[in-house]
Amino acid sequence: MPTILQIAYNGAMVLLMGLLIGLEREHSQPEDEPLFAGVRTFPLITLIGFMSGLVARVGSVWVLPVALAGVGAMAVASYTVKARGPHRGATTEFVALLAFVLGALTAFEYLIPAAIFAVVTTLILSMKAPLHQLAERIQKDELFAILKFGIVTVIVLPLLPNRAFGPFEVLNPRLIWWLVVLISAISMVGYVLMRFWGARQGIAVTGFLGGLASSTAATFGLARKARDAEASTAHYFALGIVIASTIMFARVLFLASLIYPALGWSLALPIAVPAILGVVLGLVLWRKKESKTEAKLEVKNPMELGQALQFGLLFAVVLFGARAAHFYFGSAGVYVASALAGLTDVDAITVSAARLAMDHVLSPSTANAAILLACAANTLVKGGIALVIGGRPLRPIIGPIFLALFLVSLAACLVVAML
Repeated sequence: MPTILQIAYNGAMVLLMGLLIGLEREHSQPEDEPLFAGVRTFPLITLIGFMSGLVARVGSVWVLPVALAGVGAMAVASYTVKARGPHRGATTEFVALLAFVLGALTAFEYLIPAAIFAVVTTLILSMKAPLHQLAERIQKDELFAILKFGIVTVIVLPLLPNRAFGPFEVLNPRLIWWLVVLISAISMVGYVLMRFWGARQGIAVTGFLGGLASSTAATFGLARKARDAEASTAHYFALGIVIASTIMFARVLFLASLIYPALGWSLALPIAVPAILGVVLGLVLWRKKESKTEAKLEVKNPMELGQALQFGLLFAVVLFGARAAHFYFGSAGVYVASALAGLTDVDAITVSAARLAMDHVLSPSTANAAILLACAANTLVKGGIALVIGGRPLRPIIGPIFLALFLVSLAACLVVAML
């Protein structure tokens, strides 16, 4: 059992959780809607949960479900009365039950999780309008794509063998699908943000969010918009393209660190050089921007099953190719495979190189050099896309910028490879 001091501290934290939720409910409740619980009631509910949990811990286990049933009965009664009027929402009543559970969790020494859940709950409650806007903008086919991806992952993942196959024993089906889920989840963050903002808050924001989802797709979309726009807005579209390409470096570093943290630490400094250059060039373009033109960028839902399977296949091919190239040709073979993979996608080679480094197949310097070479190749491809599709006004602006980013990325690769 906790000491008196611990009980007092946990009780104070429970009251703060209830106060936080109660304040949000007071501020968000419409004036014409009856309020079931607010800034006074919610602290009491969390305290009841906390006290009930303490009593349950000393032997009277029945107190906890009885107290929860009492709070639930009050919530049901409140909703029944409210449902007779124009308001039918039951959010506050459900949150009251959650507040009781948070207090009980604290009594069972789960203070940190309870506090985190209280903050997250308050955040979700306070984002009512934005979440409703997001729900309106997510289309039914997009929702079905996400659900199908989730179902396949939940059902198929446990059935996939968790061992390596192939001549070099590098193809682990369960690992490959986990990495597909990881990449898709990261891309989904950018995709949801773009759907939420509609990618219409300016080309700079479009470039940033597009870089989270796919910097190549962002470059293609913005270059196409630049071709159809006025010549005076060329530097503005170039800004969005540069931002998207700069986000790629941060994304690569995040992925490498997530797969193999030690590799991420050693990659941070060399990849920061082209990233900082991209930031500087973006700031230069930002100071020149005059137009308030907005752009709409279309990016495919990364949770579509077909697209996820394509990435899984690409990752398996890149992983096998890098391992085979290293076996037959040493580091030179890995670099060739990285350059070829980088022409289409940097995520697959980043995850593959990090995984091979973690398995001690590649040295950290070889893995980092391979990742940087893929970034350089991908930067060159995106520069070519912008030059060809962007039209004449965009070419004199984007050409020198992407040439500089390519050369700096390549120089960082060469320096790392020689270490």
